[in-house]
Amino acid sequence: MTVSKRRSLTALALVLILGPATLTTSAGAQSTADKLDAAEARLSQVRKDAGEATARYDEANADLIRTQEEIVATQRALDGARKRISGLQERLDDRARAAYQLGSTSTWDVLLEAQDLSEFSDRLVYLDRIAQDDADLATRVGVISEELRRLETNLSRLEEEQSVVAEKAEREKNLVYAKLEEAQEIVEEYEFELKQELAAAAAPAVGGAAPGQIQTVAGAGLQACPAPGTSFGDSFGAPRSGGRSHAGVDMMGPFGGPIYAALPGSVSFSSSSLGGNQAYVHSAGGTYTFYAHLQSYNGSSRSVSAGELIGFIGDTGNATGTPHLHFEYHPNGTLVNPTPFVSAVC
Repeated sequence: MTVSKRRSLTALALVLILGPATLTTSAGAQSTADKLDAAEARLSQVRKDAGEATARYDEANADLIRTQEEIVATQRALDGARKRISGLQERLDDRARAAYQLGSTSTWDVLLEAQDLSEFSDRLVYLDRIAQDDADLATRVGVISEELRRLETNLSRLEEEQSVVAEKAEREKNLVYAKLEEAQEIVEEYEFELKQELAAAAAPAVGGAAPGQIQTVAGAGLQACPAPGTSFGDSFGAPRSGGRSHAGVDMMGPFGGPIYAALPGSVSFSSSSLGGNQAYVHSAGGTYTFYAHLQSYNGSSRSVSAGELIGFIGDTGNATGTPHLHFEYHPNGTLVNPTPFVSAVC
């Protein structure tokens, strides 16, 4: 389980701004270095906590989906059993009406009313068949009644299990967002302290990436973190509603968190019932990346660089109440587990 680590202000940045000698010889800079070390330690622990909570949430969410699928299947089986027993009950009612119409006439009376031996034999076969049908109907009603009882018991158990698992998933989800918020507060405190030290040292400001852009990473695979500051784990292939399997990585973050193009290419925007507001970035060689559940887009369809802002985290589509980025990676047009590639750049 991983928490993405965008460290826009680090001890290395401080070295670049104030100079190596300043950190080693200045008491104020040394104080800042100590503060940065302490903040990094706190941030590391909070991110670890968020990652562990994300792992527990992913597990609980998968259990919840499996339980919901079992409930649907059990309910379907119950409906079928009720329909079958209703049909059998109608046949039993027909037999009861036939017996009522027959009145007090006994089986012997029916047989003795036969005009000859052949008719007697036919009536005997008919009566045997009726008796067997009655016995079969009674047996089948008993079997299906037991099936109904077991299905109803199982349904009650599954509904209780669903309630427990749903509560656990919600609890862990809330913990993830609380830890992400705590991490952001540490970063903001970290930034404020650094700015104070910089002001005291009258150091000049330095430029970073262009507005709406983050730095990129060279090498194979992805070139930029699609959602810095989020918490994610390897849920690729996990069960999803409707018998689907999870085709990406869910990067949990706050509403409005930035989403960046992981590769250069041509970005286009669309929407669907599952993905909500979504974006595709098509790159060379048939490779593309997919971004879903966006709160909103940044700009319109266009050519983008890796690390360019394309949208913001939301909960559109089927992600209501759980803001996150669903990210997919399709090198050469083939879906792969994006988690290790995302981990390498986040």
